[in-house]
Amino acid sequence: MHGRRLAAELRVLKAASGLGLVQMAARTHCSKSSLERYLNGKLLPSRQAVEAISQACRGDTARLVALWELAVADPPAWRRPAQLPHDVAGFTGRSSELARLAALVPDAGDAVAIAVIDGVAGVGKSALAVHFAHRVAGRFPDGQLHVDLRGSGAGPMPPAEAQARFLRALAPDLRHLPAEVGERAALLRSLIGERRLLVLLDDAATTDQVRALLPGNAGCLVLVTSRHRLGGLVARDGAHHLALSPLTAAESADLLAAAAGAGRVAAEPEAAARLTRQCGYLPLNLRVAAEQLIVRPSLTIAGLLADRRRWAGREAARAQAVWAFNVLGLRDGPAELVETLAMAYLIEHQDLPSGLVEPDPVAARVADGRAAGHAVGVVRGDGLGRAGGDGEGVAGAEVVGQQTEG
Repeated sequence: MHGRRLAAELRVLKAASGLGLVQMAARTHCSKSSLERYLNGKLLPSRQAVEAISQACRGDTARLVALWELAVADPPAWRRPAQLPHDVAGFTGRSSELARLAALVPDAGDAVAIAVIDGVAGVGKSALAVHFAHRVAGRFPDGQLHVDLRGSGAGPMPPAEAQARFLRALAPDLRHLPAEVGERAALLRSLIGERRLLVLLDDAATTDQVRALLPGNAGCLVLVTSRHRLGGLVARDGAHHLALSPLTAAESADLLAAAAGAGRVAAEPEAAARLTRQCGYLPLNLRVAAEQLIVRPSLTIAGLLADRRRWAGREAARAQAVWAFNVLGLRDGPAELVETLAMAYLIEHQDLPSGLVEPDPVAARVADGRAAGHAVGVVRGDGLGRAGGDGEGVAGAEVVGQQTEG
């Protein structure tokens, strides 16, 4: 490669000049750290830097600049990516889905294969894709690329940003990134060339995100997960659609046993069955429940179910209280203050919903402090501080602040 040859020529020139790095830095106006990287070939210098080094060391500037031009034209060095996230421990079920995905893995001469896995939040799309990718990674000798496209969040990743990540992963020495998405897509396909890659595009929001990252050569596999069907990929790009449903009851029990411990599940089969039903047979919900059991070894599954009922009762009561309080004229107050005052109002007037098992402790203290009687005035109208013009709203707000602090 011409870049390595240029670095070698610069080292010879430095040695012949007798200059140290500090002296070269002073004469070339390059930093010492940059000069070290130029000389060891880790960074290609700019044309101006080459000219400055040559002049400082009395070298053949024209020859060195010609060599630099050849180095700039060199294709970037390839680096084999291995970007798959770690596999999920205790992965269970999905045998039919795994078999369908296995049938899509292309041979070296086959066209690029695209699989779109969609489903609701928590159904295990990413876990399935990552697990399968690890299973077949050995069939793609040139590596694996992965990116979280953030499709379910507030800000999906722009296609250009995802392309830049892949380009830097494949060619860390790449000196120029095109600005336009189409040019970046073409460069990405050129870098991949005839190589066989597995590409995992997690949590895609749109078909445009996916198309900007598709390899163009045969033998590659692209796995896409999304909460949306992305039907355009099926219609225009020949993608295969896999709709992921919740686990079966048996698969859910196996997952809970694998994650929380087979002994605990076997000791409470009926409670375990109720817990899996409450979790909607969704893998993410089941793992969250298993985590609660793991961090509290003395907690039984029946005890966890009781905790969940109490939590559900409090949340239902809080929502109902806020709704009722809004009917009384509440508006535009801070959310936490609105909820606390609403609960306090109902506690004070003994009008709690029947589903409430344990009153909110902060709201109970507020009610005990007689602040709830001012609650409507505190947050009604144009905000804090008015209650019928007599100033009681301000006093009520102060009491609330005292009662809720700490």
